[in-house]
Amino acid sequence: MMSKKNLYSISFILIISLIIIQPLTSEAMETSIIDTHIPSSCTIFTAVIGDTVYFGNNEDYKLNNAYRWYVPAQTVSTTYFGYKEIYGAVFFGFDNNNYTAVDTWEMGGMNEFGLCFDANGLPDVTLNLDVTSLYPYTSHALAQVLWDCITVEEVIAWYQNIKWSGTFGCQTHYADSTGDAVVVSVNSTGQWTFTRIDSAFFVSTNFNLENVTHGHYPCWRYEKATQMLNDITVEEDLNVSTCANILYAVHQEGTYSTKYSNICDPVNLEFYFNSGDEFSVSEKFNLTAILAETESYEQKSSFFGVTGKYGGVLVKTEKIDIQFETNTNTTSETTGNTLLTSILSISLSVLVFDIFRKRK
Repeated sequence: MMSKKNLYSISFILIISLIIIQPLTSEAMETSIIDTHIPSSCTIFTAVIGDTVYFGNNEDYKLNNAYRWYVPAQTVSTTYFGYKEIYGAVFFGFDNNNYTAVDTWEMGGMNEFGLCFDANGLPDVTLNLDVTSLYPYTSHALAQVLWDCITVEEVIAWYQNIKWSGTFGCQTHYADSTGDAVVVSVNSTGQWTFTRIDSAFFVSTNFNLENVTHGHYPCWRYEKATQMLNDITVEEDLNVSTCANILYAVHQEGTYSTKYSNICDPVNLEFYFNSGDEFSVSEKFNLTAILAETESYEQKSSFFGVTGKYGGVLVKTEKIDIQFETNTNTTSETTGNTLLTSILSISLSVLVFDIFRKRK
């Protein structure tokens, strides 16, 4: 018959096992992964020499199912300003992951005038903006910028004059067809701050360019991309291939892997998606041509927070090939279950040994 001491021992071991394993299962494990890996996600750069301009981006995230959404110029119905003409654009992002905070949201893109954007994740900060500013007409404010603006100067004016409430958990990097570029972030008092390009290249990762204590500094990806861009000194050497090499050099694998890698050419309104061994292949797309193929578009009742004036919003959807695939939910559950099994096995072994020793 098992003694009281043995019963106490097994109870103590089981309680300790549950305390240890609880943070590593399901949602708690997912939170731990997010906190650990966000510093290693997303690298963006603008590079300009002569008349050549490129905007490069690695989208590093935990989700799969990435898409391109094409929205041609059209009249849409907005929340605050009624009917409005918007510029045509392509947007990049994720969908169908059952993760509503991110699914079908604009992560990056380029409009028909060559204005490009993407964003780096940062810790949330509270905005403290002028309450008399105009209201945005859609919750998808980053899409609104591409629908309303052509140049970086217009982007800056948009942020200064459109009210945006709540918190801001990123910095947004913009470039236009002239090679002008800006990173929009939030300072310690909750105001917008604008960091402008002042050389042949401009890099942003996961620390605030205006305040390096906000975010994750230093960053090896920032240093590597900066060093490689600094080595490009003549216009002939600034091309899709060299941009792809830089993006591959700073790509991520693991939980927050590079799901897609894109290069925009805002001068020629073309964009490329990198794949293959060391991103040796770049698939080319012409935005002007694709936006003109309206017969292949579908009408959605609403999209990115706007509705259509004539039956729906015209949208075309294309799947993006995932570069480095992961499944964090499976990883979290497997890790947690494996650790729990190991702990219980060790506990049982200790208990059996203790009983056997006492009987001897």
